[in-house]
Amino acid sequence: MEIKSISLEDFQGVLASNGRRSTYGHNQVLLKKAESEPVALKFESEKKAVSKLTALYVVRRKMAAQVKIVRREDTVYIGPGEYLPSLRKSRK
Repeated sequence: MEIKSISLEDFQGVLASNGRRSTYGHNQVLLKKAESEPVALKFESEKKAVSKLTALYVVRRKMAAQVKIVRREDTVYIGPGEYLPSLRKSRK
């Protein structure tokens, strides 16, 4: 790891150029739409696909949306399917 000091202007430039993540509501709409028709999301890299997949898992669990989510390399497939949230228990 390399630590390097930068100016405040450089830092502000990085913040301004950085794109925002999808909002929670955008993922909700996507899952609602996928309950009736399948959707394929293709990303630039596999890393971005995994990130979106994780966000969709979280939103699906909170909504209990009846969709199946599958990732193949850099593409995420979402479509109608039965989803039953698991009951998580603390370990002893």
